Amino acid sequence: MDESASNTLSASRTGRLAALLVAVGTLAVFLPTLGNGFVNWDDPIYVGSQVGSPWAAFAEVHASGNWHPLATLSHRLDRLVWGDAAFGHHLTSILLHAVNGALVVLLGGALFAARVRPRNTGAGAGAHLGANAWIALGLAALAWSIHPLRVESVAWISERKDLLCAFFFLLALLAYLRHASAEARSWYASRHYWMVVACFAAALMSKPMAVSFPLVLLILDWFPLARSKRDGRAALLAEKAPLFTLSVAAGLVALHAQRLGGAYRALAHVSGATRAMVAAGAPGAYLGKMLWPSPLLPYCSYPPTPSSLSLVSSTLLVAAVLVLGRRRPAILAAFACYAVILLPVLGIVQVGPQAMADRYTYLSSIPLALLAATVVTTRFGRPLFVVPGTLGLLVLAFFTSAQIGIWQDSEALWSHELEFEPDNMEARNSRASYYYEQGRYQEALADYDAALAAPARVSTKHATKRRAACFNDRAITQVQLGHLAQAVADESEAIRLMPHQASYYFNRSGMYQQLQMAEAAQADREVARGLLSSSAPRSAGLR
Repeated sequence: MDESASNTLSASRTGRLAALLVAVGTLAVFLPTLGNGFVNWDDPIYVGSQVGSPWAAFAEVHASGNWHPLATLSHRLDRLVWGDAAFGHHLTSILLHAVNGALVVLLGGALFAARVRPRNTGAGAGAHLGANAWIALGLAALAWSIHPLRVESVAWISERKDLLCAFFFLLALLAYLRHASAEARSWYASRHYWMVVACFAAALMSKPMAVSFPLVLLILDWFPLARSKRDGRAALLAEKAPLFTLSVAAGLVALHAQRLGGAYRALAHVSGATRAMVAAGAPGAYLGKMLWPSPLLPYCSYPPTPSSLSLVSSTLLVAAVLVLGRRRPAILAAFACYAVILLPVLGIVQVGPQAMADRYTYLSSIPLALLAATVVTTRFGRPLFVVPGTLGLLVLAFFTSAQIGIWQDSEALWSHELEFEPDNMEARNSRASYYYEQGRYQEALADYDAALAAPARVSTKHATKRRAACFNDRAITQVQLGHLAQAVADESEAIRLMPHQASYYFNRSGMYQQLQMAEAAQADREVARGLLSSSAPRSAGLR
């Protein structure tokens, strides 16, 4: 074996070792997650659903308004293996996350080597990198994988879709780098290209946030691959045509699923000005969370009046990137990828009631982590960054450990949310539901009281529906406490707000029956039967 082959083999082994160490470090930090349970935020929908035919997952739209068949299959497989034991479901998630951490290292190595590797050399990912570069990549990937912003995607079992989407997204990028470096007569004759298509399709079927993948490839074609000059823009766009077709199809399916599930919000629910302000400020706000991850909330509501601070920070960020990017294209490419990956979840098309979410940084922060490794390797000739880097990782691990505890159960999760947003009706209702299920009716009643006393953020049909549901839930809790008169009053208010909700009439009928008001009970049952559609009624006292 000649010296060049020996060096390549050594570099390849160093890269695999760095990836393995990142995976092990990630597992070590997230091991406490195994002691957490389920939470009542989407977990009953995804994990609690019955195991069905594998093919049925491809035709299923969840009540949350999501179509992600591969994530559904993952949950069903876990349910077959682990049943209702949360330990096993968490184990699958942290193993997937550890693998993603290792893939980030390998992706960084491939991108670094792409700038210096001759075309069609057949060299492995990162074969030309020295030890310092691998150390920097390992530290950057570990900082990404153990950052507190990752906790929502990993510790929340329902966010398995994030982990699977990133897994296939990263595999697709690695396959694309191999395709771009190989000599082929045409892109459609490249087996690596069709691996890209397959992995991208799998990413879309895990979570539609991957729709911006073709744009990421175009950015990489410019830097570091420099394919724009070599192959021509027209050829590169033609090459991406199948990928853009998949993106458009996935986007249309996602919007249809959101409408079916009721997660899509019409423009009247959140004004266009508010959406635009939040969307414009989101890149700066997320970057701020990366630098200072506190506090991290599971449910970030749209503010009544958006703050201009995030918008100012985003504006300054764009200006700085444009100025620095003139001389350092790596900076411009990394932030362009960051912005493009975030684009589908900025809230321009409002899906769900949240304004921002930690999970949206899972994929989008990877380019910035790799950029940090690039800066370190170009600024320092020796591994002087190891000591401060290690200290920084310990700080991140400390914050992540505390954040994992917030997801221990529904009470811990929503209590943390309410500590910072005491008027959040969604959080109040969710914690009250948890208390109800535990038989802690007085505590549930207190949360319902607080939710109904909180000022309404917006006056819309959706807000009215949520308020009516809260009155209904409080009425059912009152029944458990034996407060039948108060229960009837609450249920009557729910009916006033939503007069076409059949289940509310059935509930009040049951309350009248317990009060021995037979005529009123019969009248409500007749109204309910007239309104009854396909959904089954929920009787008073059941939850």
